[in-house]
Amino acid sequence: MPNIQVKFKDRPELNLAIDDTAVGNKFAKLIKATYSRHPTIYRDVLKYTPEYMRELSQQAKREFGWTWDEHEDINIGIAPSLHKNLETLLATGFSQITEQQDELIHELHYCLHLTQFGTGDRTSWLQLEYHLPVGFPLDTDFKFKRSFDFGDVKLINPYVGHGPLQLFQEQDGINISQTCKFHNFIKAGINIAQTDYPEFKDFEALIKFFWAHGPDFLEEHGVEKIIHYTGYPVVGRVTNLNDLHAVVNSGILEFESLSFND
Repeated sequence: MPNIQVKFKDRPELNLAIDDTAVGNKFAKLIKATYSRHPTIYRDVLKYTPEYMRELSQQAKREFGWTWDEHEDINIGIAPSLHKNLETLLATGFSQITEQQDELIHELHYCLHLTQFGTGDRTSWLQLEYHLPVGFPLDTDFKFKRSFDFGDVKLINPYVGHGPLQLFQEQDGINISQTCKFHNFIKAGINIAQTDYPEFKDFEALIKFFWAHGPDFLEEHGVEKIIHYTGYPVVGRVTNLNDLHAVVNSGILEFESLSFND
């Protein structure tokens, strides 16, 4: 079983036990190879406040003409419509924007979702990422987990769009064919759950949602495919949960290093 150790400055080291499966082993090798050649990006959720969101919104208005700065509060009702700006801009990838705009887009995307669900404490996830298109297709027989438990390690979303479960949870029925992206690619990055997400069971309501808001999308891809990609792509778990609790409940984190045991 491959293991990855994550170290934040002046914090206990976290041990990630990665599943000893074809996907788990390829994932661990991808992280190791990427880490050796590229800087690791960590964005601490405590930084992403409503005040910071207003700063980013003003930059977005200057760069892209978006009117995010007109919204005093970002909530679950407004956020999906703002997210469409990101989806449309990046429909053909990041190659058409400058490096400075690239960073702004990533900051906006991250801050949008954190502001959407509230900030002030670290209750969502720890995520390490790399701004690279490297990776490989996710095995088609990979089983998505229906719940997401504290300490679970999952693949990071390789797209700006969202999977079926997130669309349903947010009741975002606007332009499903653009927004819904099946998690079918493994991108370098690590996402660690900081809270428990209850098991999802209501597939009947999920499919009714897609019939109501995206019948053409449902016809194109089918019920079976949508259900297959509903859930969380978990590939491991943190073994020292007490240390993870200590890290989560501390102040702003500064990423230090990764180490590997094959």
